[in-house]
Amino acid sequence: MGVFNELSDSIVNFCEVVATPIYNHRGERIGRMSDLFADYEESYPTVLAILFRQNRKSYYLPWEVIKSFSCKRIVLTESASPLSGDSFPKRGRHRQRTNILSAPKDEEIILYPALGKVILDRQIVDTFGKKVVRVNDIQLLKVGQKLRVTHAAIGLRSMFRRLGMEGVIDSTIKLVKPDAEYLSKTVLIDWKHVHAISDPNAKSTIRLGLTNEEIEKIHPADLADILEDLDLHGREQIFSNLDPKIAAETLSEVELDLQASLIINEDPDDAAKIIENMGTDEAADLLHEMGEQRAEKIISEIEDDRFQEEVVELLEHEEHTAGGLMSTEVFKVTAEMKKSEILQLIQDESDEFDSIYDIFIVNNHHDEILEGTCSLKRLLVWPDDIHIGDIMKIDDIKSLTPEMPWKEVAATMSKYNMITAPVIDERRELLGSVSVDDLLPWLLHER
Repeated sequence: MGVFNELSDSIVNFCEVVATPIYNHRGERIGRMSDLFADYEESYPTVLAILFRQNRKSYYLPWEVIKSFSCKRIVLTESASPLSGDSFPKRGRHRQRTNILSAPKDEEIILYPALGKVILDRQIVDTFGKKVVRVNDIQLLKVGQKLRVTHAAIGLRSMFRRLGMEGVIDSTIKLVKPDAEYLSKTVLIDWKHVHAISDPNAKSTIRLGLTNEEIEKIHPADLADILEDLDLHGREQIFSNLDPKIAAETLSEVELDLQASLIINEDPDDAAKIIENMGTDEAADLLHEMGEQRAEKIISEIEDDRFQEEVVELLEHEEHTAGGLMSTEVFKVTAEMKKSEILQLIQDESDEFDSIYDIFIVNNHHDEILEGTCSLKRLLVWPDDIHIGDIMKIDDIKSLTPEMPWKEVAATMSKYNMITAPVIDERRELLGSVSVDDLLPWLLHER
């Protein structure tokens, strides 16, 4: 006899088997199933055991001692002997990360948490839809004599099923709108795209997390949206495991106040590594949001001396002025450079700049007195051997002063259709540039 002889459906919903009575081989009821344990080292976890409570204590039964499994009853073999515990001890097999476990070590005993406890009614990250959702049910599939976890169910239909109201709701909708999409559609997330957020109160031996490569494949803008939707614990869990470069790119996409809350608990050394991967203007904005003492500790840990110096200079300006808005990462050359040399320089330094619209020409790389400007578009139409000094604009260069308020900056750039504007001091030394992107948060009333 097979274990599923009394279960005709190939798909099993978790909520339909919870509270199923469990009988021993003599037909005596010993309890009701409260949860399942599954092999989290597998992409589609195999059910390992069932959990039940008796006399206010938790016990589990390995799948091998189950003689018959259905939504009406679970029958055990004669050799079945309940084991005490609310977690399932399992020896790690692989050095890999999964959507539940973080790199289990060979031969390490891992205490697996119960499946429903990990997933149901908790925030999870759907890495396919790139969003945060709350799971109402779990879908399992009969595979031979085993059950495998295949999907997480979200949406109204799974919620009503969980509440035991699916039949009533379905009947009502059929009367009103027989062809309603609701009746034929259950919103499911493939298990390989489900990433659990661990309980902050979980035992130390239970290692849940989002520390696998799939999270880092999500675009920083989407990852930022996910962080904004998570609670504080979920945010910290994901953010603390990101590579510094990805963390920096993600920070650039979230609100400034959330940036500060994400990085506030990082060690100064770790925070500095993240900040070094940001633009100097973004780094200065973020440090502005922190207390002076905290900011100084982080700045002292920055290893790149030039970056550190530029950030300190930016912090000297009020954030609502051109000096506070500007980036010191400016593409600048000298007048004697040829087009071919400049294009090669752009290739060599492409990682240093998000985008290049205007080229600023300075007298030398020491004083950096602004002599002219030339758009990249204008440079491209000239022969390779042309010197940029011969085609640069030198008359009536529109520029900003570091003290200029942001509204005046916006008015100036709008009036003259500027994508970027140089910021110079009284000596015409090039201090940095302000881009339209730098102004957007202010224009959209985000500050």
